[in-house]
Amino acid sequence: MDDGIEPRLVEVLDVPRLGAVVRGNAGSLPWRLVDESGAGVNHVNLWLADLFACDNSPATLRAYAYDLLSWSRFLGALQVSWTQATRGEVRDWVRWYRCRANPQRRRGSSADTHRPTPGSVNERTGKAYLESSYARSSMNRRLSSLSGFYEFALESDLGPLINPVPKSRDDLTRLDVHRQHFDNPRPQKRAPYRQKLVERAPRALSDDLYEEVFASLRTNRDRAIVATAISSGLRASELLSMRRGMLHAADQTADVIPKGGNGSRVMVRISPTAYLWIARYLAERPVGPPEEPVWLTLRGTPRPLSYWAMRQILERSNALLGSNVTMHDFRHTFCMRLAQDENMTIAEMQELMRHASIASTTRYLRPTVAELVDKLDQHWNRPPSPQPTPAKGYAAEDLQVLFGRAF
Repeated sequence: MDDGIEPRLVEVLDVPRLGAVVRGNAGSLPWRLVDESGAGVNHVNLWLADLFACDNSPATLRAYAYDLLSWSRFLGALQVSWTQATRGEVRDWVRWYRCRANPQRRRGSSADTHRPTPGSVNERTGKAYLESSYARSSMNRRLSSLSGFYEFALESDLGPLINPVPKSRDDLTRLDVHRQHFDNPRPQKRAPYRQKLVERAPRALSDDLYEEVFASLRTNRDRAIVATAISSGLRASELLSMRRGMLHAADQTADVIPKGGNGSRVMVRISPTAYLWIARYLAERPVGPPEEPVWLTLRGTPRPLSYWAMRQILERSNALLGSNVTMHDFRHTFCMRLAQDENMTIAEMQELMRHASIASTTRYLRPTVAELVDKLDQHWNRPPSPQPTPAKGYAAEDLQVLFGRAF
C-alpha cells in the first residue's frame, strides 16, 4: 500500500498479464472475469450481473470487465488486495497509464517507417493521427468503471471500507452533464485524476476526397458499405448488424440494431444509389437465409465481416491516397450535410443521427473552419456603411491615390 511518503516508480512497474475476460452465458451473464487459474472473480462478476440486470448492453459489460481486469492486474503487481486499495493506488494506476504506450496503436513491424508520426495532422483530411499513448477519455472511463464497482461493493457489503476513487464536490449525473449545455453554463469541476478533455469539432470529408476514396475501392461489397455509411450515417456496429431479412428494397430502408439497443431495431433510410450497390453485391453471392449477415468476407469460406476487417477496407484506400479516413468519418459527413440543410430542424437531425441527447447533435451546428474563413474574408472586404466622405479641405481623388479606393 502507498505509504504517502514517496511516489512509486510506476514507469518501471512490471504488470503481468494474468486473468482474462471470457464469454459467459448470453442469457444470464454475457461476459465474465476470470483469474489466472480460470476461476471466476466473484466480486467483479457480481457487479457485472447487477449491471446486466439493469439492462446494460453486453458491449458495456465487456468494456467494464476489461477495466476491472486492468485494475486487478495492477493491484496484483503491487501486491495489494482490492479491499485494501486507497486513493494512492488509484493515483498510481492513472500515472501508470499516462506513461504507457497503447498496444492497439502498434501496427506493422518495428521496421515499418512509412507510418506518420503519432499526433501529426494529415494534410488531406486535416485530422490528427492517434497518439501512441492511451486516450484521456479511456482513462476517465476506467475511473468511472472503478468508482461504480466500489460503490456497488460498498452497498453490497463485499468488504471495502471506502471507495478509493475520489469524486468532485459538484459531481453531476450524466443527465446533468447533458443539460448543462442549455440550463447551467457553469462548467463542471473535474474530479481528481480525471484527465482534461479537448472537444474537437467534427470534420466532414470534402466531396472531392470522398469521390477519390470511393474510386479507390476494389469490390462491390466495399462500395456498398461506403455508400450505405455516408448516405445513412450508420455506425460501424450498426452496419455489421444488418441482415438479409432486414433489407426492404420496396421502400429502400433497412432495420439495424442501434448502438446500445440491446437487440432492439430501428428503421433507417438508405439512398437509392447505396441500395443499387447493395443489390449488385448481393447478386454476386448465393441466396442465403434471412438471418444471414449482409456483409461477409470475400476470401476463403464466407464469414461475417468483423469490425477490424471493415477497417482494412479503408486502410488500403488511405495507403493509396495518403489520407487517414475512418468509417466514422462517413457518419460525421452525413451529419454535417444535414446540419447545412436549412430545411432540416435540429429535432429531425437528432432522430436521423440516432443521438440519445440533443447536446450531441448541437456539436454539428458549430461553423467549420472553412465557413469562418469565408465569413472573415467577407467581413474584411465589405465596405463600411455609410460610405465615408472626405472632410472639408481634402480632395477625393487625392485620398483615392493615398488609400487605394474611392471615397
